[in-house]
Amino acid sequence: MKHRIEFGRLRTMAVFVAGLLVCAALTISPQAAAADASTKYLGVFRETSPSQILSGTVSRYGVTPASVEWFDSWATGNAFNAAEARALWNQGVMTHFTWEPWNPALGVSDSNQIHLQDIVNGKWDSYIRARGAEFASVGAPIMVRWGHEFNGDWYPWGIVNNGSNPALYISAYRRVHDLVVAAGATNVQWVWCFNNSSTPNSSFNDPGQSYPGDAYVDWVGIDGYNWGLGPSWDPSGNYWTSFDSMFSSAYAKARAVAPKRPVMIGEVGSSEDGGNKAQWINDMASVLQSGRYPDLKNVVYFDQDKEERWSGTSSSAVQTAFTSWVNQTYMRGTGTDLAKVAAEYKGTSPSPSPSPSPSPSPSPSPSPSASPSSSPSPSPSPSPSASPSASPSPVGGACSATYTTISSWPGGFQGEVTVRAGTSGINGWTARWTLAGGQTITQLWNGTLSISGSAVTVKNMSWNGSLGANASATFGFLANGSPASPAVTCSSP
Repeated sequence: MKHRIEFGRLRTMAVFVAGLLVCAALTISPQAAAADASTKYLGVFRETSPSQILSGTVSRYGVTPASVEWFDSWATGNAFNAAEARALWNQGVMTHFTWEPWNPALGVSDSNQIHLQDIVNGKWDSYIRARGAEFASVGAPIMVRWGHEFNGDWYPWGIVNNGSNPALYISAYRRVHDLVVAAGATNVQWVWCFNNSSTPNSSFNDPGQSYPGDAYVDWVGIDGYNWGLGPSWDPSGNYWTSFDSMFSSAYAKARAVAPKRPVMIGEVGSSEDGGNKAQWINDMASVLQSGRYPDLKNVVYFDQDKEERWSGTSSSAVQTAFTSWVNQTYMRGTGTDLAKVAAEYKGTSPSPSPSPSPSPSPSPSPSPSASPSSSPSPSPSPSPSASPSASPSPVGGACSATYTTISSWPGGFQGEVTVRAGTSGINGWTARWTLAGGQTITQLWNGTLSISGSAVTVKNMSWNGSLGANASATFGFLANGSPASPAVTCSSP
């Protein structure tokens, strides 16, 4: 998009610490039951630090979002703020990081701009690996949305700005993905996101032509905005459009391209100009509750007045409607449940998508970066196991492993294993334990997982296998079932 908002400059230590203090004061109400198939999850973007997005959503609307979105562009060279992401996860909120491969200070066609061929040629490999290691260090699930709205003409990674060649986009996407995974970031859930209309509307620019494949995608995202009357890019135009008209056809496209992947709205917002915005929000709430979008799980609202008055507080009537929407039961999915959604779709047959209702052509202009959505009830406070289980103390070059339950909720839990070297250090490690009845691991990070029946084996990654004397490495996982205290053994070559 042309309307880029970034957080790299906002992430000073003072802001971060202040955000943590605010988050620490939040009251988290317990979830009564595990999320069912009708549950949706609220995501929010606002132009401030991620921690303040969280606290601001609670104070404005009385809900805790399931996800918080922030942006950064490659040209900044910023490190990924893993501490911020961990702080959000500890509050039951998932990080949604939009990672933009461009320099927003340069024009789309500027010779010094970042283009897809640069990425494919390896020019950015070192930068990508560094960010991948930082993603891995979070030690919890995060979403990464790379190269979004590729079917528009407003970003340098857009298909039309790269020889109208979808294969080049796919190659760049896969390279970024593979480098991040090789850096140890198996905790990343990848979001492939297109705009709800293509500019230009040509066959090469059909979103399905640029799908990287199920092996590279965990979520399919769609962006779209109700630009209303007289937007900045067309002062004489009227683009007032209902939520259903904006997304019904795009949703059908998403289900056709990737039927075994959940759908999210990566950015959505409505202008005040040209119609009744409060009613627009009420209508959106009704459509989302109707069951017409069963596989649309995460809705990220752009809660910021910028090019238009997008926010959920743009008027008192709008704030009332927005607050009512995000407090409805179906919108109160939690961040810990959101982290499990993608795994539930893999290898399953999700509910069929409904026939889309006729819809006018959506606005072809770029959407502002946004992402508010419903606010889910947070998960219960983390409940570490009273006495972590550990293998016998290491001797010489041996190793030990200690298991801890980080948090639990009805039907699932998050576990963590710390591997510690003995007095002589080790070069590689393997942790093993047996799953209790009813347990299944849905996601694991900072290790390589293999399962045979109930026997779990986790080996080190390339970057965390060599441990000096008494040094340690940690891996984590999400699982279905009830937590237990397994005896974890550790061995070293």
